Amino acid sequence: MTDIPHAVLSEHFEEQLRGRRLLAAVFLTFRFDPGFFEQEILPVFMNVPVSHAAAIKLVQLEDALRSVPDGVAVYFDQNGLVPEAGSSRLDVKRIAVRHRTGIFHPKNVFALVEEIEPDEEGHRAKALIVACISANLTRAGWWENVEACHIEEIAHDGFTRVAEDVIALLDGIERRVGDKASDGHASLRAIRSFLRRTGQRERRSAEGLLHPHFFAGSTSVPEFLRDVAGSSLHGMNLEIISPYFDEGPTSKPLEELIEYFDPREVRVFLPRGNGGEALCSSKIFEWVRKQPNVFWAKLPRERVRGGKSENASERFVHAKVYRFFQSHPKREILFVGSVNLTNPAHRSGGNLETGFLVELDPPRRPDWWLATDASKPGVFDPGAEDDDAATTGGTRLSVRFWWNTGSAEAFWDDGSPSPVLQVSAQGIEMFSLSGLPPGVWISLSTAACNELQRVLRSTSLLTVMGDGKDPGLLLVQEEGMFSRPSLLLDLSPAEILRYWALLTAAQRAAFLEAHGQQMAQLGEGAALIPSFALPVGGDSFFDRFAGIFLAFGCLERTVRAALAKGGSPREAVYRLFGEKYDSLGNLLNRIVKEADEGKGDLVEHYVMALCARQLESELRRQHTEFWREHSQDGQRLHGRVETALAVRERLVARNPTEMPAFLDWFEQWFLRRAAPVVTEGQ
Repeated sequence: MTDIPHAVLSEHFEEQLRGRRLLAAVFLTFRFDPGFFEQEILPVFMNVPVSHAAAIKLVQLEDALRSVPDGVAVYFDQNGLVPEAGSSRLDVKRIAVRHRTGIFHPKNVFALVEEIEPDEEGHRAKALIVACISANLTRAGWWENVEACHIEEIAHDGFTRVAEDVIALLDGIERRVGDKASDGHASLRAIRSFLRRTGQRERRSAEGLLHPHFFAGSTSVPEFLRDVAGSSLHGMNLEIISPYFDEGPTSKPLEELIEYFDPREVRVFLPRGNGGEALCSSKIFEWVRKQPNVFWAKLPRERVRGGKSENASERFVHAKVYRFFQSHPKREILFVGSVNLTNPAHRSGGNLETGFLVELDPPRRPDWWLATDASKPGVFDPGAEDDDAATTGGTRLSVRFWWNTGSAEAFWDDGSPSPVLQVSAQGIEMFSLSGLPPGVWISLSTAACNELQRVLRSTSLLTVMGDGKDPGLLLVQEEGMFSRPSLLLDLSPAEILRYWALLTAAQRAAFLEAHGQQMAQLGEGAALIPSFALPVGGDSFFDRFAGIFLAFGCLERTVRAALAKGGSPREAVYRLFGEKYDSLGNLLNRIVKEADEGKGDLVEHYVMALCARQLESELRRQHTEFWREHSQDGQRLHGRVETALAVRERLVARNPTEMPAFLDWFEQWFLRRAAPVVTEGQ
């Protein structure tokens, strides 16, 4: 038998992204665990060192996400939230999709990346990583199951047969979702724009090998295979790995595959539970056994064993693979993706599915992956496709909340007005809605907004009663995340300035690790964090004026780089207008708080506030379009600056006779930007 290619899924992606930075990413999934995604999957794509402690890791990822220009988005089936899902915390667009003819079942990663190091001409090459996977964005999918994955990379100036079909898929998702994405589907559009600049291969194959082709669900699976491969698949061996089947009495998808391609022999993987029970119906089992040249089969033990021990239980096989091969002449063609051996998955107008059809160039004559299994199970325990009923578990209601304005909206995704809906969190009712018009966003009451703001500090997962017989899970879409309260507890003004002045990612990571003991509920990995603190002295460099000027200079350079061509304006929004531990707004709040409490040095507070006024004035003058786009945020920042500058009155109170005139003179020269000194020879 042929050895089956295998790898750790996260390591496979890490290898693809090594030496690159993320520009935009879109994830498609049926099942979704937002907490697991943020803690365990997202770090794979961010290419930054992260802590073992869950809370510190989230802060580090929160920082890293700011530098992704077009952000990260996850599109998931509205019924696909796993019941034990962890809450989301990060600035990731999370958009529920309702697929009316079945389930939203694709499992894809689209990651737009560029090289970190430029070439000799200063150019950073871009590429799009496209993956079709069988794994959902869940713990089971990435850590526990046996899954299948194929990755293709498209260069910025490359030619491909994939682009048109991927664009069609993304277009369809945007039409289906509409304006549920408040950012206009920025991540999706960035990826689509990249694809439109690639060249389309005219031929389906080259040098006797098929080019990779992308299945976007516009036709049935057999029609897609036939249209792409023509007669190439006719008469080859076929083996199928699928965890789910129709109830029976027959398997129409298998009938069609046999009819279309007349395979020489077919082997179908028989999924089994830990007790040996067959995870299919007895009707399907018997029907398959009666088909000519069709056999039930099993994977090698070493590919499904859950550990090194011979007694380790077997992992659930969730992979979906259709493998055509022959030995003479040697040829091997795989169809890998989300497609189970079910009628809704195979027919056009059923589920939304995706996959890659790829031809390999095997070094040896290919042989079977699966060994025939003639034993008849004593027990049959069929499962529905991905344990789904296609109509339960979720809700047609969407809710989004803006942290920067405190407002919220509800969206009813149906053709008729909503029934009475009760929305609760952690077993406590928050508010009720009724008669929501279909397909439009409706503003929620002030009381409902206040409840959301309170609850979202601890969880983004709500329960909806009234949309069906069972409670439905709802994941709140959080917007204006730069204004969400920081995951890191308050830092002093001196600590904020010190963080601004750190130059490398490693230095910033060490800073956050050192402050980890201040964070609430470190959770998993807390025991791995050493208990030490950065030394803070009252007369240290960073607590005095040179440190203040250096820190503000570093902040200004960071913001200007973010607003420059090729930068990430999101970074500028976070640093200027945000509520995070390292934002300018947070520094101003801390100045006011310390001044009110009689802590710190008033002169230092005053100089910091003047630096903030100077920075605001310069950026407002030189980046008028950015300031216009964020006019409300800019007004709030200006108000904070003025409030912080009120410490001036405390200084005046110390010497009311001479201090006012001195401060007027000082401010006149301080706020005026000095022109750079031109030295001889420049």
